[in-house]
Amino acid sequence: MTKAVLKHKENVVELSAKGISSLVLVQVVTKLFTFILNQGLVRFITPQVFGLAAYVELLQSTILFFSREAVRLSAQRIPQRKTKWKSLQETINLGFLAIVIGAPVTLVVGYVQGYRSANFQDHLLHLPFSRIAIGLLLASVALELAIEPIYCLYQYELKFSERSKYEGVAVFVKCAVTFFGVGILSRKLFVVGNEFDGAAVLSFASGQFAYALTLAVLYSNSFVKYRNVKNLPVRYALHRVVASHSKCFDAGVLQIFKGFFVQMIFKQLLTEGDKIVISHVCTIEEQGTYAVISNYGSIIARLLFQPLEESTRLMLTKITTAVTKTKEDTVAQSFTYIKMISLFYFNLCLCILLAGVTNGPFLLKFMLGARGHWADTNIFELFALYVAYMPFLAFNGVLEAFFTSLGTSRDLQKYSLFMTLLTVAILGMSYCLISVLNLGLQGLLFANMANMSMRIGYCFLALRNYYSATDYKLSLRTVLHYIGPSVFTLVVVWVGQYLFVFHRESILTKDWIELGKSAICSIYLLANLMILERKNLSHTVAKVFKIKDL
Repeated sequence: MTKAVLKHKENVVELSAKGISSLVLVQVVTKLFTFILNQGLVRFITPQVFGLAAYVELLQSTILFFSREAVRLSAQRIPQRKTKWKSLQETINLGFLAIVIGAPVTLVVGYVQGYRSANFQDHLLHLPFSRIAIGLLLASVALELAIEPIYCLYQYELKFSERSKYEGVAVFVKCAVTFFGVGILSRKLFVVGNEFDGAAVLSFASGQFAYALTLAVLYSNSFVKYRNVKNLPVRYALHRVVASHSKCFDAGVLQIFKGFFVQMIFKQLLTEGDKIVISHVCTIEEQGTYAVISNYGSIIARLLFQPLEESTRLMLTKITTAVTKTKEDTVAQSFTYIKMISLFYFNLCLCILLAGVTNGPFLLKFMLGARGHWADTNIFELFALYVAYMPFLAFNGVLEAFFTSLGTSRDLQKYSLFMTLLTVAILGMSYCLISVLNLGLQGLLFANMANMSMRIGYCFLALRNYYSATDYKLSLRTVLHYIGPSVFTLVVVWVGQYLFVFHRESILTKDWIELGKSAICSIYLLANLMILERKNLSHTVAKVFKIKDL
């Protein structure tokens, strides 16, 4: 193997490793800002206001997801050409599609999930400042879509540090604007009737607009400097992308984009289906309750799982599309990486189950206040169930990252069909559990667990087929062989905690003494899991992706 080939492979791995570190760091910092913001507001903001804020955020996130998610995934599949600027140009062109798609998506989502929604008609429109909040929402969507070509370019170039820096600054600005609006202006100036609720929702919308504006300014300024340094000949404007797509895009990538776009429709319905369902069948107070438990319950997923999924998808895509790699290299590197990440996910999820389910409701009661606005809700009972749902969410995310990186366009089309059928089944199940059986948010969480389980099973079978023709076999028996000792350790620690800490009375912490004892049990479990997997933990990224000389 030539030095140039080895150098290229080392660069991809090195950039990916740095990307994981920078993304994890920025996610930790930004999510801590968000967590502190919510903690500062949750004690005096009612469930109704949190429900409306979550509804407004759902509208925006849905528009952005449909407009740009398929574009981002497809941009990662653009081949590395001999003339580098051609690949970069195709990446930028593909980013313009998000702007083109954004307009009709906004109209459709705005009508179906906005205008036709009871939340919009009965709650949001009746608040003061509601039209200003809607205007800020639309403006923030436009700003984020406008910088999508630059975002795609930076993702393709693995420029994680820029993205991390810009998102960190934007989140800080968002939190500052929101906290200033809700915590100061809303409390001091708007106190008549329902003006407080209207001002609070407006503050959340203002914070999101500040976030989008900050990103737009930082990305635009950086791109001007990047283009001058790289001498990038950006020839195609938006109108040329629309008018002559055959000259602007790689035909194979465009085909993949179509498959991704259809798949993303159903993925959004399944991923955000819980929020969509409760926005139609649950009260605004229940929506606020769910927004709070999902914010606190998924903090680990947002801090750690999400950046790992993004970096995994990017790294596997680079490995499989690199023209300098052989099939043997690709299979060896991807299989080893999947094995290590999966074991890490599994052991971390075991720790989350023990520590989160046991101690989560007690800590949440302390943070929200037992006698505040949330005392009359069932938020503390639901929180333990939501923590139990987190491993399903985590494994679904990472396995789908594996699948979308390694799958062909035909595989993606089959998955889209599967998602279509699953969407109908899960939405029907959610409605029955929530409305017919009157399980409320508990029924929603059970439906989500079923949803994630089916998607996990599909992706696992697809990965097993991918490696079936190679020397690296992936089977359920192999998986059980690796996870068996960890599961046994969890059972032993959980039984010991139930007998000697809670004295067979409960599995949930009731006071600070039990919390301390339970923390010791969790640390003991973590230490044992690290010992069981010490060989995997001792591997460095360089060893994982070491290529044998040919």
